[in-house]
Amino acid sequence: MVKKEEAPFAGSISDQSWVLSSLEHDQLVRAKKHPIPRRHLKGPELVVLWGLRIYLLFMMAVVVYQVWTAAR
Repeated sequence: MVKKEEAPFAGSISDQSWVLSSLEHDQLVRAKKHPIPRRHLKGPELVVLWGLRIYLLFMMAVVVYQVWTAAR
């Protein structure tokens, strides 16, 4: 039988804060370190992100043009 692994601090909030406050710095860093998996984005989210990228490139071009015209 496989035992399911529990969270490191599965107690109440006050227990968790007491445990975290008693840890040394390197132990605290190790306790808080949890890998976050990559999120798979869907269609609308991808459209928004690509729109922001295109907008950023456009605004960079506007700023470069304004600096160029102000320097002449």
